[in-house]
Amino acid sequence: MKFRLGTSILSIIGLLAVCGPMWAHHGNSAYDEQHWITISGTVTEFVWANPHCQIFLDVKDDKGAVVNWAIESQSPGILRRNNWTRTSVKAGDQITITLAPAKNGAAVGFSGNQLGKIVFSDGRMLKMDIR
Repeated sequence: MKFRLGTSILSIIGLLAVCGPMWAHHGNSAYDEQHWITISGTVTEFVWANPHCQIFLDVKDDKGAVVNWAIESQSPGILRRNNWTRTSVKAGDQITITLAPAKNGAAVGFSGNQLGKIVFSDGRMLKMDIR
């Protein structure tokens, strides 16, 4: 009986050690979620993949230079619950997007909570909130 109990305990400890990283998450500490901004531009790429979909967007800055923004959104599952598909956003689409910018000023942001949304040039809107 002791042998089985000891083996079971070792098996459980081993399983927890291997599966522990599944609970890890990086969070959004790199983004300034207190100061959301809205930018407009042309989509250059939309990546539909776990753990977060990505939108790449060419945006003209204050001086007229084009800056390529990288915007992290939610997972495909969450976006699907918000009526998105892998073809909802395409290269060439003109969009306006609300996002939390990077704290360090880089052209990256997060748009994936109740404030996050995309508005297309024809007025269509896609939300990104967790439901």
